[in-house]
Amino acid sequence: MITLLNWGRISAVKKLLGIIIFFVVVSLITIGIIFYARGYRPDFENGSIKSTGVVSIHSKPDNATVYVNGEEKGITNVDISNLKPGEYEIKIVKEGFSSWEKTVEVKKENVILIKALLFPTAPSLRALTFTGAINPLASPNGKLIIFSVRGDVEKSGIWALSTASGTLPSFFARDLTRLAADNEEITFSRGSYEFSPDGSELLVKLPQSDRYFLLSTTGKNDSPKEVTLDVAKIKMGWDDQKIKENETILKTLGDKAQFLADTLTNIQFSPDKTKFMGQKNNGVGFLYNSDPGPAPNQEPEIYNLPKGLDYLWYPDSEHVIIVETNSISIIDADGKNNVVVYTGDFDPDFVTPWSDGTRIVVSTNLNSTVNKLPNLYAVELF
Repeated sequence: MITLLNWGRISAVKKLLGIIIFFVVVSLITIGIIFYARGYRPDFENGSIKSTGVVSIHSKPDNATVYVNGEEKGITNVDISNLKPGEYEIKIVKEGFSSWEKTVEVKKENVILIKALLFPTAPSLRALTFTGAINPLASPNGKLIIFSVRGDVEKSGIWALSTASGTLPSFFARDLTRLAADNEEITFSRGSYEFSPDGSELLVKLPQSDRYFLLSTTGKNDSPKEVTLDVAKIKMGWDDQKIKENETILKTLGDKAQFLADTLTNIQFSPDKTKFMGQKNNGVGFLYNSDPGPAPNQEPEIYNLPKGLDYLWYPDSEHVIIVETNSISIIDADGKNNVVVYTGDFDPDFVTPWSDGTRIVVSTNLNSTVNKLPNLYAVELF
């Protein structure tokens, strides 16, 4: 007979075994989830576990059709899992937009993130100014466009257009500010100007007088400050600031980046400071990427860029705008998917993206019979 004492011992052992079994099951489930998340899948045919990879595909705009090695796999945004290690042809297509195509290498236990921009094949054009925009200049951070207006007493002067807003402004809206108005003594609209490194100030040189004024770009300058006697000191301070900033960024990017930078001119750092591009003496562009992706933890890469008149960073730091005589194209930072987004007559010396990348601003004259001066126009991308 089982005594009460023995029954208590048996119950305790059963309880302990139950707890042990529970923790073993939970541990196995947890390990299974971890391995599943890392791409391991059961191979029932061979009775083994195989390691796979995942490609997570996103696009702007979304709802684009995704093809993997020519086979339709759904619409963005979508995760393609259970992919054996190897190379795959990824193609993203949406009606009315440029297609995106690239070969990616899938590795075991890795998730490859693809963010494709699909640009419209027939973008619209919208006027931003109507009275003429002379000598337009974009700020270093891309959030302001400075230009001059002449010939209209009520509007003549130097104006600032903010690109920080997602909506397009109308003239004299809150996104347009006259920084300095022309008067009988000073014609600011006929001056030349340059930004401070942080874009908060504008140094204006008046024509034929060697007089300089320093304007704030954050609002109206009712009493513009003349700095003619201090201009050399101001410029030297700005130059020193730019040099120090560049040196700090290059030091962060490493020796390979510094070596390449020494061979290039017109160095431009990406907005996120993980990349830079510049040109050789023959005009050929090169791009350094410290984190090339789309797979994680890759070594830095150097890419050749198609030859162009000018190169600009698109705001997402993952694309480059290439300016040519009569066309503007946008290319991935690795030199792939070069897409022409605008063709026509425009000033190649002034092209700049809106700060959120939804449009590109150009200077052109679409009706010279009415106004001989160029105006600013937005090429709508999204």
